[in-house]
Amino acid sequence: TTGITAPQIKPGALAGGESDLTTLFEIMRFATLANLTGLPAISFPVGYNSTGLPIGMQAIGAAWQESLLLRVAYFAEQFTEKRKPMIHYSLIPG
Repeated sequence: TTGITAPQIKPGALAGGESDLTTLFEIMRFATLANLTGLPAISFPVGYNSTGLPIGMQAIGAAWQESLLLRVAYFAEQFTEKRKPMIHYSLIPG
């Protein structure tokens, strides 16, 4: 999951790729703190928005507390609705 509601895949992006720096920065802005400080972080699904796109939550832990973050994410996922994607794009050709 990402730190924002997942953006929709734009038409033509699968065939020709996509370069959208605004969306990239929106997605990455929440990951920067953990990356710069070296603290462990995890993102996990917590639900869906009104259009059915997944919503994620990020948790950042204290140093060397990876096991706590894994337990938090596992616990949250037990209470999160799971849906099969309406559209699935395989990244593996064939």
